[in-house]
Amino acid sequence: MTRPSPLAAFATAAILLTLTACKGEEKACVPGSTQTCVCPGVQQGAQACAADGARWEPCVCVAPDPAALRRAKVSECNALIAVANKGVQSIERGTKAGTDQGGSSELKVMADAMDKVAADAAQVKLTTAELQKFSGEYQAMAKDLAKAARDLASAADANDAEKSNRAQAAIEKAIRQEDPLVDSLNRFCQAP
Repeated sequence: MTRPSPLAAFATAAILLTLTACKGEEKACVPGSTQTCVCPGVQQGAQACAADGARWEPCVCVAPDPAALRRAKVSECNALIAVANKGVQSIERGTKAGTDQGGSSELKVMADAMDKVAADAAQVKLTTAELQKFSGEYQAMAKDLAKAARDLASAADANDAEKSNRAQAAIEKAIRQEDPLVDSLNRFCQAP
């Protein structure tokens, strides 16, 4: 039977001592550093590392500035309403063009304009869920109107009365959606 060497026992003890000493010095964070943290209501807060580095201090959440929130809402509302106003103008032009049986080129222009309105609405940076919902609904309406206008132009070019009637009904349905959407948007934007 062999006996462990005293040198091997010493080396093992030194390794264990070193590992224990290193373990005791582990830090959760760098003292004085900060990081973002999540606060109720989806806002961000900040938390600092404790002076000993053993833990992160509690998250500090600052209530949002109501005036700043209102300014942001007004700015976002104005941007989205500007896009909707372009849509109203395009719808008016397209409706006038749609009454002319030979107006397929005007309908195609209207369809392109409505696709642009949908794309422009998608580009408006919105931070509130309500405005995001309005924007999504308006984009869907604009795309429906663009498709119906193209269908009506195609029907007019083909002199297809049945397809023309379906497309005209789709245009009218899309146009009927526009007023309630804009009214809801205006109510939301005018509310405090």
